[in-house]
Amino acid sequence: MFQVTVTMKLLVVFAMCVLAASASVVDMIMDVNLASNQELEEKLYNSVLAGNYDSAVAQSLEHEKQNRGSIIQNVVDDLIIDKRRNTMEYCYKLWVGNGQHIVRKYFPFNFRLIMAGNFVKLISRNYNLALKLGSTTNPSNERLAFGDGADKQTELVSWKFITLWENNRVYFKVHNTKYNQYLKMSSKTDCNNRDRLVYGGNTADSTSGQWFLQPAKYENDVLFFIYNRERNDALELGAIVNASGDRKAVGHDGEVDGLPDIYSWFITPF
Repeated sequence: MFQVTVTMKLLVVFAMCVLAASASVVDMIMDVNLASNQELEEKLYNSVLAGNYDSAVAQSLEHEKQNRGSIIQNVVDDLIIDKRRNTMEYCYKLWVGNGQHIVRKYFPFNFRLIMAGNFVKLISRNYNLALKLGSTTNPSNERLAFGDGADKQTELVSWKFITLWENNRVYFKVHNTKYNQYLKMSSKTDCNNRDRLVYGGNTADSTSGQWFLQPAKYENDVLFFIYNRERNDALELGAIVNASGDRKAVGHDGEVDGLPDIYSWFITPF
């Protein structure tokens, strides 16, 4: 008798959960059917900004189902123009949450390259140089990172992004395919300035080897600021050119948000 009672209670609880979930879905469908596109765009945009990514994904899937994809497109465009870091989390949650078709359809092509872990090139917007690791190593087998003065074709400039989800944020390990090493930021600064050296190391387990991206738009190009998770410094190339035409990669000590023409990067197919 006791077992039957417990079973019945569990069935009642399960039924209530199903009804609640169904009611939530019905409410969302009614919202989509009754609200204007502008209202739905504002709701989706604000969900992304608030970090309510599961809700943003559910809304996006419903908009696509209802053939109202322009809502998603306009929100993605606005997020990038407004340089919202949350764009990356929204994209990631779509990518892993049955929304890859939405990423492919409404996000710029380089978002797909990043999320899929495809081989890419990182090219400085300011100097038009591709990021690479140097050929020489220190005793710890670490290599300094540079912008290559000539090469944009060989495996030296081939990278891929490896996603890491933590505390409602997406971070990336940036892997160099030539040397099988990860991009990291040092605690050491470059000569007499405050910019930190960037190098390749064998592991990326600590936050010094993890990065986050902030999209931006400049002159119709979709670009990315690349920040180190531990230092919160943005990746850039130094002003000094060596004999090979290379520029040393460093972490910029200061604000970069308003200067995508100087501090941002193209992420393009390798």
